[in-house]
Amino acid sequence: MICDKPTGAWLDANDRAATLGDRDVAQCKGDAMADKPEQVGQPAPADSVGPEGRARPFGLILTLVVAAVGIAVVAVLFSLQYYTSPSGTQVAQSLGTATVNGVTMPHVALRFQTYPDSTGTVNGVQIHPSGNPSWPAYGLTNVYQVPAHALVTVTVRQYDSGGALNNPWFARVLGTVGNVAVVNGKVVSSIDPNNVGHTFTVRGAPGTDPGFFLNVPLPAVPGNNQADNGQYETVVFSFVSGSAGTYAWNCEFPCGSMVASFGGVMNAYGFMSGFIHVV
Repeated sequence: MICDKPTGAWLDANDRAATLGDRDVAQCKGDAMADKPEQVGQPAPADSVGPEGRARPFGLILTLVVAAVGIAVVAVLFSLQYYTSPSGTQVAQSLGTATVNGVTMPHVALRFQTYPDSTGTVNGVQIHPSGNPSWPAYGLTNVYQVPAHALVTVTVRQYDSGGALNNPWFARVLGTVGNVAVVNGKVVSSIDPNNVGHTFTVRGAPGTDPGFFLNVPLPAVPGNNQADNGQYETVVFSFVSGSAGTYAWNCEFPCGSMVASFGGVMNAYGFMSGFIHVV
């Protein structure tokens, strides 16, 4: 007997259909299907769509949309945490003009303080609306505005106690005119790295004057407690502001908690960090 592949039937020697069992018929039909040429242009079954099918672009688009929504949600939540000082932005006071290295420029002044207890008030204004008695803070605001390419003279009253820096490099005065500051009437280029209350350290935000850097260490008030006893250290320094843009400042003294004392107040915006807007 032979298998007639066009019909899928077994034939005997006289080309008559043979009487066979179901298994043999199925085998003959299977052989016939295997020899059929592939039909070009016919769509593949739905379950055979591969990586190059239409499902992949749709899945990719869906993934990108979900990722974009996730990023947007994180950005909104982050912005909701943005701290707004109760005293707003301190705009530098004009002092006329000054000449630095033969260049005449605007001369302005800023004044601020560092407090050992952020729950206090000054002239009826809260130092920080979310203050913690064990958290120090700059005040009364952490946001300042100065003109571009101007001489900025800053006066700081530092009321807090302190200790040793994790990195003594930040005990140096850097980026000021002459790389010096005046501490209680004395000109210094650095202070004792084991007796620091805070630092005022400024860098340009991403895309803003990458070469700008300012660091001024503020000596600690004698004693090892955070009670405001009315004593303070006065630090005066001047620097030439950079190009227009936003600059971030922070304290490099470890006055917080947890790892290396840089947790707690140190990672809570508005206490030991802020911005300078140069316009």
